Amino acid sequence: MKPTDLSRRRFAGGLGLALLAPMAGAPLARATPRDDIRPATMTLPPPTGPYPVGTVSLRLVDRARTDPWLAARTARELMVTLWYPARPGPARRPALQLPPGVAAVWQRLVETKEEFSVRPGGADWAATRTHAVTHAPVLRRPGGLPVVLYSPGRNVPRGFGTVLAEELAGRGHLVVAVDHTHEAVAVEFPDGRVATVQDATEKATLRALVDVRVADVRFVLDRLEVLNRGDDPGGDRRAQPLPPGLAGCADLSRIGMFGHSIGGATAAQAMHDDPRILAAADLDGAVGSGPEAVGSVVDDGLDRPFLLLNSVLGNHRDDVLATLWHNLRGWRRNLQMLSAGHYAYTDLQAQVPRLVSAGAMPADKRAGLIGAVDPRRSLRAQRAYLAGFFDVHLGGRPDRGLFDGPSPAHPDVSFVDQGRSGRPSDRSRVPARRHPAGASKTRRISVVR
Repeated sequence: MKPTDLSRRRFAGGLGLALLAPMAGAPLARATPRDDIRPATMTLPPPTGPYPVGTVSLRLVDRARTDPWLAARTARELMVTLWYPARPGPARRPALQLPPGVAAVWQRLVETKEEFSVRPGGADWAATRTHAVTHAPVLRRPGGLPVVLYSPGRNVPRGFGTVLAEELAGRGHLVVAVDHTHEAVAVEFPDGRVATVQDATEKATLRALVDVRVADVRFVLDRLEVLNRGDDPGGDRRAQPLPPGLAGCADLSRIGMFGHSIGGATAAQAMHDDPRILAAADLDGAVGSGPEAVGSVVDDGLDRPFLLLNSVLGNHRDDVLATLWHNLRGWRRNLQMLSAGHYAYTDLQAQVPRLVSAGAMPADKRAGLIGAVDPRRSLRAQRAYLAGFFDVHLGGRPDRGLFDGPSPAHPDVSFVDQGRSGRPSDRSRVPARRHPAGASKTRRISVVR
């Protein structure tokens, strides 16, 4: 099979990508570290905005909803991370990218899954530090901070959206990332419990997953309203320490959302269902069509701004995005990096090259995960376009031509059929995808294990 055919097959099931997850209940093979290997440590690129960044993680309990993935009638329990512009203060050690329990599960997975093939003991995922200081005082700004929600890809911990979240926070946004419990490979709670993937989520349809995710997002929005009033957002009578200035800092009249893979479909459906969300961005997530549509947004469309950022796997000319694209009635853009892989839109864009250079990962695994794009250019483009999108549609700032068409500052990014509410289309010469010989025009959503 040619690499392009493989890419198209994967994009046909783009929302179903479960690249790093084992089957629920299946034991993880334990790799044996070698004594002669020093584990590679990884860093994340610092944000480029004018403000330092603070962070806090919160446990939220929805007692009005039972967890749909558990047989016992247990309240739905979530973990979220908030990033925000912080007041300058004494230097303190920044927060970890992943909590210890999540890092341990992730490390075992990438050492035993063929897609990564990380050498046993070759990387220390628990050591990665971010650029955000835990519980730093919030920098209050006139008018409040616009809010941006983040939903990660299937099975991927919320911590792998740190680079883009810190970038938005450093530019003046309050960013809220949600772990969708029992679907993420691991979620660690403040008492040390680690919730892992449930069999029910592995067997669920993509529409069922998105429905639960949207309910999670809407609950988080409700708790942000509680937090903004100065009350405890946890909902379980156990007060959580909050950074100084967090209560009342958000402007809840300016809310946006973005997500990666199935998180992008979640962003689309959440904006469809909840009028509080004014703008949304989908990072390389397909939404299906017809009976395989992940939600009503596909046929109903949207009348608010929507941004598609795609990889080599496809664009809105593919069946799994075409119907939604046709039904978008507001501002819209589809940008594509043809040299990027699906996971280029996560922190793995910065981390996989380090693993390869350290000899912790075979070099041939890089293309399947993040593509051949230059990591620095890729991250620079992602930051520019995502932050620019929210600056324009939440902050009311001019785009200064950023979304008019291709830019020499971002040579890897193509504009695909700008169309409605934009300037002249078809400026990027991105070819339409052809169906492989013998393939059905309605492509089935598959899961890569």
